[in-house]
Amino acid sequence: MSSVFDFNDELKTSAQELTDAHLKIKKIHHIYDKESDELMHLKDEIIQIAESTGINLKGIIETTAEELTTTSRFQWDDDFFLSYNPLLVDARVKEEIYRNPEILPPLSNLDYAIVGIAGLVATLLDFLVVKIPNDINYLGRYQQDGSSFTKWLKTLGINQEGRLNQFLQWCEDNCKVSYDQSINPNIRGFNPRSHRLLSLGHDPLFGLIFGTLDILNGSMTAFDINGKLHIVKTFDLPLQDKVFAPLIWLGHIISDMCTKMGVPIPGWAFLQIMQFGSYSSNTKNIADISRWMYLNGYDLRHFLTMSSPVAVIEIIIRGYYYLSSLYRPEQIQHHLHSSIANKEIYQIKSNLKLNKMLFLAHAISSSGNALKLFTYSGNPLAINLPQWIFLVKESVSILQVANRDTTVEKIIRNRDSINACWNEIKNINI
Repeated sequence: MSSVFDFNDELKTSAQELTDAHLKIKKIHHIYDKESDELMHLKDEIIQIAESTGINLKGIIETTAEELTTTSRFQWDDDFFLSYNPLLVDARVKEEIYRNPEILPPLSNLDYAIVGIAGLVATLLDFLVVKIPNDINYLGRYQQDGSSFTKWLKTLGINQEGRLNQFLQWCEDNCKVSYDQSINPNIRGFNPRSHRLLSLGHDPLFGLIFGTLDILNGSMTAFDINGKLHIVKTFDLPLQDKVFAPLIWLGHIISDMCTKMGVPIPGWAFLQIMQFGSYSSNTKNIADISRWMYLNGYDLRHFLTMSSPVAVIEIIIRGYYYLSSLYRPEQIQHHLHSSIANKEIYQIKSNLKLNKMLFLAHAISSSGNALKLFTYSGNPLAINLPQWIFLVKESVSILQVANRDTTVEKIIRNRDSINACWNEIKNINI
């Protein structure tokens, strides 16, 4: 790759000029030393003549000579000329030009304090509010309390007798779908408690695709507990219902959210494909564990509860970032006269600071969730899925930042360095 700037010729010319200047200075030093010796000889003669006449001029002459020597001495750095090597200087210049900028900007003590507070508050919420979905006697040995907030969410949309309210009941009666079978002997493990997990039409996110296709085709797409995908023909809806298939899917999902089993977390059904791995000393694979978690309350409502620590971090960090980035009048004036490139660089650095703070805060909260998992004796229900998702998201952002194109940043930095050096040169008093 060719250099953007070629300084070889200029450096060689400068080297020759500096060498010539050094030789001239050596000559001047030689003349200066010779004249100094003559002056010292004259000084001694004047002192001797004055002493012969009874006048003491020794102190006055020595003080005057010292002042002249001090004020007349050349302030040149001979070490620079003696150690000067054009090749070494050229290498240092190129190293400075192509030096990569900092991957992430530094944070102030206040920034770190805000990050620590956000991570700590999120961790406390995870321990005190999120907990686990339901009360459970884990492994028959550990009695663990469930989340009060999740319990409250599960009371929404139903009356004291456990029946759906009028609107949800209307959705259930009028939004009939072809994938709402609760029992199918041809699909292993498909039963009234697990059918919403295994049928893809009940997924709150991907169900818009699979549920709509099932309504149009009069079928049901579902996994069995061995991870095998089944497409079963059920019944066809009237043509006028198929036209509104997405709305019918939405109404059915809304009515199912407030039932006892609820609906699964988005994408949770696809974990049935993962027929491998084990958790601690448990011989169950990942698919078995994910199914056990859903059956014990790890559904969309608890997902909302788990999202509260994440929301707190986002609110605190982004709120602080917004308030700290508000322009003062002098900053606005500066930006009005800045180039587009400088404005872009400023925005990039500002965004990098936000990414760094979010990553650190989510890392603290995720570490707290790992500690929570330990205190709950390894109960997988204690895993805060949204927190880990956001940690992965911010980690990907950091990786993208580390591999960004820094060419413009280098050019702006080098230009600023050149301007600063020129200003220093212009301010030298000769």
